[in-house]
Amino acid sequence: MVLPSPEFIIYSIAYGSSLALLCLGLTLTYMTTKVPNFAHGTLAIVGATVTLMLIDRVYYQFRGDPLYYSLYIAAPLIAFFVVGLVALTEYLLVLRPLVRKGIGIIGLMIAALAFDIILVNILTMTLHLAPSEYFGKLIGQSLKGFDARVSLADITTTFSRLAMPVVAVILTVTLHLFLTRTKFGIAMRASIENPSLARVLGIDVDRVYIVSWFLAGGLAGVAGSFLSFIIESVKPAAGSLVIVSIFAGSILGGLGSIYGALLGGFLVGFMEPMATIMLQNALSEFLGRTVIITQYQRLFSLLVVIVVLLLAPQGLTGLNYREVIGRVRRVVGVG
Repeated sequence: MVLPSPEFIIYSIAYGSSLALLCLGLTLTYMTTKVPNFAHGTLAIVGATVTLMLIDRVYYQFRGDPLYYSLYIAAPLIAFFVVGLVALTEYLLVLRPLVRKGIGIIGLMIAALAFDIILVNILTMTLHLAPSEYFGKLIGQSLKGFDARVSLADITTTFSRLAMPVVAVILTVTLHLFLTRTKFGIAMRASIENPSLARVLGIDVDRVYIVSWFLAGGLAGVAGSFLSFIIESVKPAAGSLVIVSIFAGSILGGLGSIYGALLGGFLVGFMEPMATIMLQNALSEFLGRTVIITQYQRLFSLLVVIVVLLLAPQGLTGLNYREVIGRVRRVVGVG
């Protein structure tokens, strides 16, 4: 069997790191409103769009110049604040009023889907219906060719693939310190885990939820900024594909655990392309001809969802190994 190349492994690590941040954001929003945010994948595309616009309007002229590397700082930072505000808008204008009116989970899910459709249409009008003299160079194109190439030993890869894991680790450590070492962070954890008790203790739970949604959107923006160099094309509807992997990672890690979301997101993000390419190589070797199945890689995510829901509905963080073994035996008809 032909194993994946070192460059592909680096790609898988980068994709897993970005998906971990997306799963973390989805879990944060789920723990506040108790409803899955179906617009979270499109929030990542907003972050990708910010990067596209920066290249299109500012950095296009600096390709090959050392100044171009500042894009990898400017784009994630701007995307963090822009997408954070978009996510906050969704919470303040759509979900919070409905929650206060006592709307159930079905109504909230429909509202989240409606916001996602609205956001996709806004992105479509911005990117594809605006006059070409405003947005012309890169619309509808892949940003892969605009990613700086770097060489390490005998491995040639792109700068974004090396930077994404580093950024993910920095953001994860920063968030951990924020949640465990600051007064507001501890209040945030208390509000998310037990909002009623937090209110009794005098914590402003509503403000905590506002910050949570902003952070979740910001993390999606950072992930989307780096994903713009990986996905085939920055299209508004691409979020509907990404959301499948996000849910798979969040469910694997456990929708009630922030750290589980990080673990589940990285595992799904890393294994999704790796499992696909290894199966592709095996089929090509077995059939004696080239087989391309990379376009079906999200089938792996769907399989993860099915298996986890069958064997460990609480995810990795709530795993009871004896119970899982018993369920496996029942599924296969042993014991």
